[in-house]
Amino acid sequence: MNMKTCGIITEYNPFHQGHIYHIKKTKELTQCNCLIAIVSNHFTQRGLPSLLSMEDKTKLALEAGCNLVIELPACYAAQSADYFAKYAIESLHALNIDQICFGSETNDIVLLREYAKQMESTKVDPSLSMNRNLYSKDIQPNDILGIQYIKQCDKYNILPQSISRKDTFKSATQTRKEYFEGIAQFKDAYFNPNQTWDTYYPYLRKFLILTDTNILSTYFLVNEGIEYRLKENAKKYLKWEDFLLASISKTYTKARIQRTCMFILLQITKAQMQENNRFNQVIVAGFDSIGQAFLKDKQVITKFKELPKFLQEIELKCQYLSFDTFQARKVIYYDR
Repeated sequence: MNMKTCGIITEYNPFHQGHIYHIKKTKELTQCNCLIAIVSNHFTQRGLPSLLSMEDKTKLALEAGCNLVIELPACYAAQSADYFAKYAIESLHALNIDQICFGSETNDIVLLREYAKQMESTKVDPSLSMNRNLYSKDIQPNDILGIQYIKQCDKYNILPQSISRKDTFKSATQTRKEYFEGIAQFKDAYFNPNQTWDTYYPYLRKFLILTDTNILSTYFLVNEGIEYRLKENAKKYLKWEDFLLASISKTYTKARIQRTCMFILLQITKAQMQENNRFNQVIVAGFDSIGQAFLKDKQVITKFKELPKFLQEIELKCQYLSFDTFQARKVIYYDR
């Protein structure tokens, strides 16, 4: 079926009013027939456990106007901006989408593409942020991702488009903060309050203490001897926040520590990530009749047993962390 398609790359941690605006404005701007959201599952780009289950994210996205929701597994979601963009666009490209649309502080594709070119020609210091590498330009979080989206889109002849990010909408960070302070939030009946590093830290702490540093060094993102610092801090600190603050350094930001701890907790090795360094699969979470028609004759994954063994193992670990039991994969059909 020939459709004009558009992809959006999302986290929904949690789903808020700004996300509804993003969906609505994307449909207006692109005039797409089929809007496809790729959504981070159990962990997000900054290595945070997700407050919402994939099933609930899918329901909310479909209710808000998406036609198809596909999944970005934890190992591909919890990555720096360049790899997060790479994996998300690879999966969307497997569906041969025409365009993507993202929220942007500058709302200027030409400027962001220029920054992308500067990044290509600049010798990057991995210990510095993108802003520092670009001579202290004040690039905001959505634009940092936007630069990487554009680079990936250009590889696959996908049209990047943007909408202006509105400060009138509360951010996901602020929403989470207020929720844990006891303030009611939009759609908070869907939130799982146990989905925090405070909950996961006791398991991580014991694993760090009991595991030899030679083994810890085999896990993905564990570089530059960080395993020694993490192990020592696990011995010293009983609370996640104290452990996290003590582990941050010049080269290991808060987000990088969180991501690294996720890979250690899930015991995902460097070798495994090297073997699975492309994500050209489409894992279907839900659709309406339009999304279902679009998927006809396309190669997609709809069942747990169809996942590659590597992703099956990660899904099982994430689910046992979240629920203590395995929840069978179920594709949601939304009847408009």
